[in-house]
Amino acid sequence: MKSLRLVFSILMALIIVVGLIGCAPAATTAPVAPAEVAKPAVSASIADSKIDAALKALDPKRGEGKKIGVVAFFQANDWNRNALKAITDNLEKYGYAVNIIDGNGDAAKMNAAVDTHIANGVAGIIMAGGDGTALKSGCAKIVEAGIPYTVIDMFQEGAITNVMADNWGGGTQLGLYVVNQTGGKGKVLILDTPSWVTLLARADSADVVFNPFRTDDPTKGIVVERFDIDAGNAVTDAQTKVAAALAADTDNQIKAIVTTWNLPAVGAYAALKAAGKTKDIVIASGDTGKDVLQAMREPEAGKWVFMGQNSYVLGTRAAQGLDLALNGKADLVPYAQFGPTYFVSNLGGAEDLVIDGSEIKLQSPEQHWLEVFGTAFGTLE
Repeated sequence: MKSLRLVFSILMALIIVVGLIGCAPAATTAPVAPAEVAKPAVSASIADSKIDAALKALDPKRGEGKKIGVVAFFQANDWNRNALKAITDNLEKYGYAVNIIDGNGDAAKMNAAVDTHIANGVAGIIMAGGDGTALKSGCAKIVEAGIPYTVIDMFQEGAITNVMADNWGGGTQLGLYVVNQTGGKGKVLILDTPSWVTLLARADSADVVFNPFRTDDPTKGIVVERFDIDAGNAVTDAQTKVAAALAADTDNQIKAIVTTWNLPAVGAYAALKAAGKTKDIVIASGDTGKDVLQAMREPEAGKWVFMGQNSYVLGTRAAQGLDLALNGKADLVPYAQFGPTYFVSNLGGAEDLVIDGSEIKLQSPEQHWLEVFGTAFGTLE
C-alpha cells in the first residue's frame, strides 16, 4: 500500500493544475452548537494584502445611495448561503443596499435576474455561483450595460474578478482517495451536474486519476459510470439513480461513489443506507455542507471524505473586488482568485489519506534559475 501511495502522490504532482490541498481529519468530539460558532474568518493572505489596505483607506460611507444586485444560484444549501452572507457582511457595513435575487437553480431565472438588476439601476452586480456556460448571455448584458461585476465559482468574460476554489486539485484528491481505498479495482459511480464548469472540473480531475486503472472488468481494474444530476432536485435525483445502480449491481462490484457537490452526496448516502451498504462503498464528495458533516459522523456512515471549500472567503473576495472597482481601484483586483480547499475525512485520522499536493511558486526567470540550478542567471556551468 505504501508503494501504491507513492505512485499516486507522483501522479497528482503531475496533473494538479493549481493549489495546495490541506487535510483535516474529522473531530472526535460532538459538533459545536451553532450559537458557539464564531464568525467565519477570512484568510490572513487577504487581511495582510494591498486589497485590505486599499479598502481601509476608502470612505467608510462610500456605499450610501448605491445598490448592488446579487444573482444567487440558489439558497438551498450551506455553500451558497455562506457565500451570500459574506457578500452582505462585506458591503452593507459601508452603506451599500444589497438586493439578492434567487435563481432557484435555474439559469434562465438567473439571466432574467440580471435584466431586473440592470433595470433597477444597480451600481454593480455579483454573479454568485451557477452554470457558467448558461450564464454567458446574462453576463454579456452586464458588460454591455457598463456595470462592473464579479463572479463566484466560474470564469466570465469582462468580470472584474473570478473567484473560486481549486476544483482541479480537489477533484484529483478525490480520485486519488478512491483508488487508494479500492486498490484500483471495482465500479466507481461519478455523480455530476451537466455543463456546470467548476463541477465538471472536479469530475474530470477525479476521472483522470482512474485512467491507468480503467478496464471493462471491475475485478481487474476500475470501471467508471457517470450520471448527470439535476441541480434543482439534486438529493432526490441522486438517491434515485444510485438506488437503481445498487439494485442492478448483483455481484457487488460498486466500490465507490464520487459526487461533485454536497447535495448529490446526501442523496447517494440515503440510497446506501436504504440498501444497507454504507460500510461497503466509499463516498468521495465535493463542497462543504452541514448536511454532509452531520451525515458522515453518523454511526452507520462508512468511509467518507469530501473536498471542502470556505465559501465565505469566496464571497468576501467577490464583494471586496466589486467594492474596489466601484471606487476606482479595479487595478488592484486580480482577474482570478482562489480560496482555500480542504480534504475532510471521517476516519478520525490521516493514516489512510493521500495528502500529497502541489506547491505553486511565482518567480522571475532569474529567481527560478537560481533556485533550480543553484547559480546566477545565465551561468552555463
